[in-house]
Amino acid sequence: MTINAKTLYKTVAQLGLKPGQVRRLLPDWWDPKVEKDPSGVSELAMLLGRRLSLDVGALMNGQLSPRGAMASVAFKHRAGLEPYALAAASAIASSLAQTVLAALPVGYSKLPSRADDLSKAATEGGQRQLGFDALLTLCWDHGIPVIPLPNLPVGVRKMDGAALQIGERPVIVIAKKKSSRAWLSFILAHEIGHVALGHLKPGSTIVDISLQEGATYATDDQNDKQEAEADAFALEAMGGEAVESEVGQWAAQMAPVELAVKARMAAKVFKIEPGHFILRHAFANRRWPDAVTALRFLSEDFNPEAALLSEFERRLDMSAVSDDMQDLVTQITGWSGAHL
Repeated sequence: MTINAKTLYKTVAQLGLKPGQVRRLLPDWWDPKVEKDPSGVSELAMLLGRRLSLDVGALMNGQLSPRGAMASVAFKHRAGLEPYALAAASAIASSLAQTVLAALPVGYSKLPSRADDLSKAATEGGQRQLGFDALLTLCWDHGIPVIPLPNLPVGVRKMDGAALQIGERPVIVIAKKKSSRAWLSFILAHEIGHVALGHLKPGSTIVDISLQEGATYATDDQNDKQEAEADAFALEAMGGEAVESEVGQWAAQMAPVELAVKARMAAKVFKIEPGHFILRHAFANRRWPDAVTALRFLSEDFNPEAALLSEFERRLDMSAVSDDMQDLVTQITGWSGAHL
C-alpha cells in the first residue's frame, strides 16, 4: 500500500487531532516539505507513532493501532464528555509515560495497599505533613513518575488525571490546572488508589476525566466499583473518619476567612494540609464558592504546579531521554532545565 502524509494525518485524525495540532507535536526541526518524499513520509510515521503510542507498521497501512498503555483505556467520571474527546490527550500521556520510564534510573517498589499504611509511609510515620508534596515524594521514591501535562496543543481536551501501566510499572499523570494543592492532592491520592489497589494491568490506562466539586469526594457513577474504591482509598489516606468527624463539628455557614482559620488549626493537630479540611467541609455542606474563597486565605495551598514540575525536573535525567523525544517531553511538561 502506497501511503502519503495526507493519509497519515487523516489516520491520526481518528484521535481527534487536526493537522495543525499534530504538527505542534513534531520536533522543531521537522520540515513539512520532506512530507512529499517517500522517505519523509516514513520518518513522519515513525515520529507520530512514538508521540501518540501508535504502531508504526499499522500507521503506514492507514490503520490506527494503539500500543503501550493505550492498548486498553478506561474513561472514568465522564461528566457528560465523550471519551473520544480525551483520546489525543491519552495517547500523548501514554507516549510520555513510556519515554520517562525508559529514562528513569530508580527501580519500582509497590505502594502499600492499605490507605492508612500509605499515609504513614508518605509522612514517615507522622514526621511531616500529609499533603501534595508528601504524596508526590512517595510516588517518586517508589519509582512511580508523576508527570505534569500542562501544555497540550491548543484545542486538545485534557483529563484531570490518569494512571497508566507500562509493563509492570505504573505511571501517574496530572493534567488538571488548579491553583490549590488540596485539589491536586485528592486527584493524586485518587490515582495512587488505582495503582495501590491493583486496578491497572500491563498495557492499560485509567483516565479520570473529571475529579472536582460534586464528582470529587464521591464518585459520580456509583456503579463503577473501581472509581468508588479509588475515592474511598483517597479519603482514607487523607485522614478518613478522623477528618470527617472534625469538619462535622464545624458550623455549616462559617465565613470563608473563619473556615481558613479553622482549617489551619486542624492541620496542626492532624498533620494534614489545611486545604483538605476546607474541601471536605465544602463537600459536606455544598459550599464550593465559599471553599474557593477560603483556600485563597491559605498561602501554603498555592502553586502545586510548580512543585509538580520541580519534582519532575529533579527526578528525571533528561540526558537519558531519547533524542527524538526530548523536545516533546520539554514542550508538554513545561520542563525548564532548572534542576540540571
